[in-house]
Amino acid sequence: MNSNQLFDSAAHPRQRTSPAPGRSGSPLRDYVLRSLPAALGDLSAKCMTYHQLADSQEQMLRNVTQQLLAEDDERTARLLQLDLLFLLSGYAPAGPQAAPPALAELISAQCSKFPALDPHLSYELLIDVNCEEYQRSGDIRVFSAGRDAALERDFYLGHHLSEPWAKAAAYGLRSLVLPAAAARPAAVLDDVVECLAEFTRYMARYRKLSQEAFSRFRPYHMGHPGGPRGASGAFMPSVHLLELALLPPSEGYGIFLDQSMSYFPSWSRPVIARWRGDSVRGANVSQRLRDGRLVLDRAGRDRLVRVIDKFVDFRMAHLGVTRHALPEAFRERTGLTRRDIGEQGGEHDILDGRDPGTSGFSVRHVLTNAVYRLLALRADITRPGSAPADK
Repeated sequence: MNSNQLFDSAAHPRQRTSPAPGRSGSPLRDYVLRSLPAALGDLSAKCMTYHQLADSQEQMLRNVTQQLLAEDDERTARLLQLDLLFLLSGYAPAGPQAAPPALAELISAQCSKFPALDPHLSYELLIDVNCEEYQRSGDIRVFSAGRDAALERDFYLGHHLSEPWAKAAAYGLRSLVLPAAAARPAAVLDDVVECLAEFTRYMARYRKLSQEAFSRFRPYHMGHPGGPRGASGAFMPSVHLLELALLPPSEGYGIFLDQSMSYFPSWSRPVIARWRGDSVRGANVSQRLRDGRLVLDRAGRDRLVRVIDKFVDFRMAHLGVTRHALPEAFRERTGLTRRDIGEQGGEHDILDGRDPGTSGFSVRHVLTNAVYRLLALRADITRPGSAPADK
């Protein structure tokens, strides 16, 4: 699927409604795919109470407990954990105390048996595990019913399908700062620009997601008050690898990384930690350029500026989509243009408790700070005499 197919109901097939012959999977598959979205719709319409939902799920879980506990296949365990946490997230508007006790017991048992599993609905489970299963089988877990189900599906798929472009861009920049640096930095930078342009095309498609549809499934991503951070796009790992390859982490960005590490997908945590350490020690494009270990001619420096501009394009597209989806987090409408952000004078407090996103950080400040860091880097690189260069 390409970016143009996102949020276009005719562009790709609907999910299957019954398992393919001989296909294994979570024993809760049918309930979570079909019955749960309908039940959550009934709750929203006040045709059902949380007490009634909990009673029905408690009995279902008791009936299949032995089967669930007997599962020892790792892929099935990941799907089962996704299903259990989908059930738990259905209680987010009421709080975890409304969920049936059997649900918490099974989640705890799963984590004891498979310690690598996330105990909360994480980005890795909601986006990666969920979308990998969709690509494999046609099944995708959503909280929405009816027409909103396809929009929610594409919300997840867009994250999953776009990340390889950000990852390729990150590894391209990383190749410029390794001991055996890329022999043709100009070609690398051209590739990075193209990857970032495609990545931004995916983000731009999110403008087709209505605020109303997003508001109906977003509460299930938020987590419970006082509990883990929610399943947020802020934890897409390759965006952070890209920034760490480009410039060293600021103090404020370091706070974000410190508090986010356990929420990134498991494969990425050691990679982010390693790249962060390397970047702090100078293994990033901006520092290598400054100290002369990466030398670019005028055309090469222009290419690097294009890379930064494309990254800013993505960040601004993300900011625009988020402003549309969450207007309550942007009550103050000024200060959000590129010029405004470039002149804000520094990073703002991401731990500001007003208008937190699903990640638990200030939505506005996380997004504008990211743009500010890139614009500050651009200004530094384009300043006359900022770094050695071949003529």
